[in-house]
Amino acid sequence: MKSKKIFALILCVCMIAGALAACGNKNKDTKSTQSNTQSTKQAEDQENSEVSNLNKEGFPIVNEEITLKVFGQQGPVHQPWDTMEMWKKYQEMTNIKLDFSDVLTAEGYDEKKSLMWASNEYPDIFVRAFLSNPEIVKYGSQGILMPLEDLIYEYAPNLTKHIEENPAILSRITAPDGHIYALPALFTLNAARVDKFWINMDWLAQVGKEVPTSLEELEDVLRAFRGIDFNGNGMEDEYPMGCSDAQTLIRRFAGVWGHQWQFETWLEIEDGVVKTYITDDSFKDELMWLNKIYEEGLIDPEVFTQEYAKYASKMAGQQMGLFFNQADDTFDSTNFKGIAPFTGAADKQYVQAGPIARDNGVFAISTECENPEAAMRWIDYFYGEEGSIFLRYGVEGVNMYFEEDGTPRYNDGILNSPEGSGTEIGKFTIWPGGGAPQWVNEKNCEAIASKATLEAQVALDPYVPEQIYSAPLFTEDVNDRISILWGDIDSYMRESTAKFIRGELSFDEWDTYVETLERIGLQEWVSIYQEAYDNLQ
Repeated sequence: MKSKKIFALILCVCMIAGALAACGNKNKDTKSTQSNTQSTKQAEDQENSEVSNLNKEGFPIVNEEITLKVFGQQGPVHQPWDTMEMWKKYQEMTNIKLDFSDVLTAEGYDEKKSLMWASNEYPDIFVRAFLSNPEIVKYGSQGILMPLEDLIYEYAPNLTKHIEENPAILSRITAPDGHIYALPALFTLNAARVDKFWINMDWLAQVGKEVPTSLEELEDVLRAFRGIDFNGNGMEDEYPMGCSDAQTLIRRFAGVWGHQWQFETWLEIEDGVVKTYITDDSFKDELMWLNKIYEEGLIDPEVFTQEYAKYASKMAGQQMGLFFNQADDTFDSTNFKGIAPFTGAADKQYVQAGPIARDNGVFAISTECENPEAAMRWIDYFYGEEGSIFLRYGVEGVNMYFEEDGTPRYNDGILNSPEGSGTEIGKFTIWPGGGAPQWVNEKNCEAIASKATLEAQVALDPYVPEQIYSAPLFTEDVNDRISILWGDIDSYMRESTAKFIRGELSFDEWDTYVETLERIGLQEWVSIYQEAYDNLQ
């Protein structure tokens, strides 16, 4: 597998480097050689002693208790970490004591993190520390964060399995120098990564229409929705179709036109070639279609100006016949159904899903850690089925229970707590608020995906790309350059596409739009992602 090749290559480089170093030592005097040999033997003895305390499988992780000093952020809905049932139990299970003295509150956290980097005194492990991509690259290359690829292959079978099954995970965690310095959260639950196509079944029944499956049928349904006062509050607050913002609307229908969402931007990969489609004729066709239905009054005109809170209130008020949202947490989905993307614009449709590897920098090991093997085993548990349930549900018999079929459930009162489920769960585990080292899957998603949300996802599953690449890690220089390029490209594209849809810019100006993007640096921008993709192969 790709991950094993990377690990093997790094091991090979290390062996060659060691051999070259040995050759150079031949020119040193005998006394120096003996001294170096003795120092090396002492280091090896110390390392062997540390590893001999480690159990490669099962619990406890170590036979004699060790302590790992943790640096991280206590979320606003979290109780202090040292009071959490999950951490108390995990320390008993592993024989690894956790020092939480450097787990800081969210207020002023970034400033305190900067002071930590400057202090030259580092923790053993970083947990929910919100390490940014630039921090990972910078402090990894400076030797502060430990390369993890060998440890993953040797001591993290759960994480290794994920990488082998989904090689695109490597795009999230591989630094430009080829090393892995930090780990991500993993979301293999499609329902947590895809906006659903929600349609109001009551509205359909009232106009005597079936669920639309093609663009032509969709147009017919939207026209039927137009001009009817479904809620009895006046037609001015009801819309045939709505979306949170114009760019999201374009993204949702770009999938209908056969385009993917790779590297978390307007890119796709065909036969190993990274390309953008924002200058393609197919993209023009999509914008022309959106312009047509906008001019017919079939799209909420506030899509260009509204804040998300306004959009959420429209979902809650059932003011839209068709709209897009990941879950049904903001509205009563009783009368809604999740449907598939529409045919008629391309040979194959896609839904533009987020990557499996999310929230990079949720875990890292510093080079000052004396027990990196134990630390890697410690974190890998949460990437397995048993550990993923443990982190998200807490301790059995205290915070949760299992049904007869093995399904985990929170104890009564947790999900419907008057304080909010996130605040209640944050009393005993760290995942509420994001940024936790977790694996979210179909077996542990009770708190974030309702039955209706999971059912709505079924209609979209056939259209999720097999591999979805995350935004790559770049060097500081490349990151600066791509920020400049994308800032100009994004600004011009947003302005132009909005004008095309509203009819303020004629499609006779399409060539000018394309030429302007090329002049700004579109191909240079694409080439940076091509190089990042090539480095993963």
